[in-house]
Amino acid sequence: MLDNLTLNSDDDSQELRRLTSALLEVVPDPVLVWDQDYKLHLYNASAAALFALSDESLGKPLKAVVRSEALTAFARGSQMLSEWTPDWDGSNRLAAYVPHLQPVAGRASETLGWVLLLHDITQLKGVNRSQNEFIHLVSHDLRSPLTVMRGFASMLEAGAPGPVNAKQMEYIQKILSGIAQMTAQVENIQDAGRFDPDTGFYEMRRSPCDLGEIAVRIVQDHLIPAEKQEIEISVSVADDVPIINVDSLMMERAISNLIDNAIKYTPNGGKIEVAVRATGSQVQLAVHDNGFGVSPDNQKLLFQRHVRIPRAEHKKVKGSGLGLFIVRSVARQHGGSTWVESAEGQGSTFGLTIPLQGANLILPPSND
Repeated sequence: MLDNLTLNSDDDSQELRRLTSALLEVVPDPVLVWDQDYKLHLYNASAAALFALSDESLGKPLKAVVRSEALTAFARGSQMLSEWTPDWDGSNRLAAYVPHLQPVAGRASETLGWVLLLHDITQLKGVNRSQNEFIHLVSHDLRSPLTVMRGFASMLEAGAPGPVNAKQMEYIQKILSGIAQMTAQVENIQDAGRFDPDTGFYEMRRSPCDLGEIAVRIVQDHLIPAEKQEIEISVSVADDVPIINVDSLMMERAISNLIDNAIKYTPNGGKIEVAVRATGSQVQLAVHDNGFGVSPDNQKLLFQRHVRIPRAEHKKVKGSGLGLFIVRSVARQHGGSTWVESAEGQGSTFGLTIPLQGANLILPPSND
């Protein structure tokens, strides 16, 4: 749109400037135009409203206009930025923008300046947030009837109302299994919404946590499901794993999903190994199985929302494709990451890594 516009030359006609300004005004998102010296040359009404600009702002340096280190670094091409939120005061804390940068080329192909467009996604994030809150409320309301059904079915299984025959017991156990599956689905739908670092509404509650102890406890809780599939499951915790300052609920849900995932996709008679260790400046939890493995192309999709890899051996496996998405969300909320190492026919290792830095560290007592 602005190709061949000479931003600093004397022959810039007022007519061309008015035309360019008119083009900028029809863009609903904030647009800023910088010259070669990173000084403000043009802006539209949306940018004026966002950055409180006036005619006196023209010619001011980039950093003074946007008042953001991250956005300044992005506009100068020295930093990637997928999303930007104004942070100079509390009034814009819910606003969110996706920045786009476009160089302005001159007649001799030299760069005369840059156009910075901030695509406003505030409304979209608000819709996503409202949707997640709605899902949270519905999921919460579903838990009560599921708990009631499980309670009465368990009483029937225990023979509280009277003896049951073998066929009745078979039906009761199927009912309990269905309730367990539905409860797990509800929990995952709820977690996927509230833990999502982009649109979630969950407020983290950090406390000193022993990741090894959590892993051991969750493995113990999964012994019976593993034994039903004749799967051997073990856990090892290195001696040098430190206590970290994390959200214990989120960690429990992430580890539980990793182990659930391994049990679901490991064939009967298989083996699962859970390991917690410290590696340099991070704590790592890895779950290894000797299942069917995952192809390189499918590995790229595994941690996305609602992704399930189609495979004939997995047709009977129930799931929503949210387990690994939840694991990734928990890792991201703690500044960490997830990874997978796998080869078809040779099993898989899924990992969760938490960096030993920032808020994840247990702060030493103050001497004050």
